[in-house]
Amino acid sequence: MITLYQFKHSAFCLKTRMALHAKKLNYRVEEVKPGIGQIEIFQISGQKQLPVLMDDNNQIINDSSNICEYIDKKNNNNPLFPKDPMHFIQSKMIEDWADTTMASFCKKALIKSALENPKLRSALLPEDSPRTIKGIMDNIPFKNFNKISNIILSNKNNLEFQKILESLSKSLVNEKFIIGDQLSIADISIASQLSLLKFPDSSGPTLTGEGCQEFINNPYLENLFIWRDNIEKYLFSASSQDI
Repeated sequence: MITLYQFKHSAFCLKTRMALHAKKLNYRVEEVKPGIGQIEIFQISGQKQLPVLMDDNNQIINDSSNICEYIDKKNNNNPLFPKDPMHFIQSKMIEDWADTTMASFCKKALIKSALENPKLRSALLPEDSPRTIKGIMDNIPFKNFNKISNIILSNKNNLEFQKILESLSKSLVNEKFIIGDQLSIADISIASQLSLLKFPDSSGPTLTGEGCQEFINNPYLENLFIWRDNIEKYLFSASSQDI
């Protein structure tokens, strides 16, 4: 069986899980512990970044985009990349933007929010973290992080990014998918990165609905998060893979 090595709350690992579900492939998950677990991954794959996938033949594939291309070529059902040449180009460009520009902004926004929100900081810790560690994270004063959080993501950059997402949200009114009438890598790439702004149901009860409040409370983004939730329901409720 396919094995996926992952950090549960990584957007790129979520992207990979969504792609595996879209392809209706059975797989098992190995949750990697930061630090010592990454050393083990390095021994398996030669690098510490996740996700890493091991297929039925023990072949190792690194990087979410490489994994998505690999499983799409190996399995003809439910293609992740459109056959239409123009739609294919569009999907690849959107995937690249989501994996780079969007990923960077979402990561910075989450770090900023975690610095400002002790509940979110605690929820992001591994589930098996000692209570003492979670207690320390809960009680660190916000004033110690205020200046740092503003450096990580300036208000100007934040507003510019929100405008882009607002346009995307508006474009998806009454639309199921970003390109054409079928799910593609474009939908999966955008939806997975949105998980860092507002955690979806697949994140588990502790994190579901948590995230970056200024994005969550933006009424112009409500449709975008609804669209994201519908994509997840479409994928994760339609098959029985272990996640």
